[in-house]
Amino acid sequence: MKAVSSIPEPLFLEERRRNILELLRQRGRVSVKALSQQLHVSAVTIRQDLRALEREGLLERTYGGAVQRTSPPASELAFDLRRERSPAEKRAIGQAAAALVQDGYSLALDASTTAYAITPHLKHFQGLTIVTNSLIIAQQFLDSPRTRVILPGGRLRRDSISIVGSPSTLPHINLNLGFFSAGGLSLEAGATDINPDEAEMKRALIARCVTPIIVVDSSKWGQIAPYTYLPGRDLKHVITTTKAPADRVAALREAGVRVDLAPVGED
Repeated sequence: MKAVSSIPEPLFLEERRRNILELLRQRGRVSVKALSQQLHVSAVTIRQDLRALEREGLLERTYGGAVQRTSPPASELAFDLRRERSPAEKRAIGQAAAALVQDGYSLALDASTTAYAITPHLKHFQGLTIVTNSLIIAQQFLDSPRTRVILPGGRLRRDSISIVGSPSTLPHINLNLGFFSAGGLSLEAGATDINPDEAEMKRALIARCVTPIIVVDSSKWGQIAPYTYLPGRDLKHVITTTKAPADRVAALREAGVRVDLAPVGED
């Protein structure tokens, strides 16, 4: 009889990072060595996980491990800092996304800074309806009386200056297009987000969209944030830039996903 191995199978990347965040929440600090032993992966893999989670603002790395964030930035500062990441890419994505819009369309925009980059290119359209949970995006259309903006009810999420928690209050409306950014994009995990409330709102908006489109800069490719809001099998259309990794773009295209590459200069 063949012996059964007592070594547990390694977790998938998304599960592993969720476990890291949960252990960090319980203990306040974690070490690379302990995580490597507990999750049955190499120290190199754990360090990659900690770097990715730090980029998303979920922890602070220390020598040999990580600790919980002790001083999260104010909401306006957090949004402004994110908006200044890869600005040239976001401008290029914004222009490419707006090129798909027509007068009279109904659109979904999530609370991301990439969706925010689309807004300057929408103001010349006639008769748009925009459904968003972003207070910042809604504010951009105060000077556009031809554009109808609809917001859900719920509670304020300060980090993104958005409304979350009550996706059932979104209108029952057919949306021609929806534009959604992500904390990570991969064929394995799909489009993922760092916050469960934002992920829930995105799922509710996507359910109302005829064509949901993922808009991500090159830094998000191959990353996996803790919460999937659109599985890889359901990806249909992605807008990114020419800086995106060619191998990952090719893999999505081979899986039948439309990937538009917007040309971009230097930031």
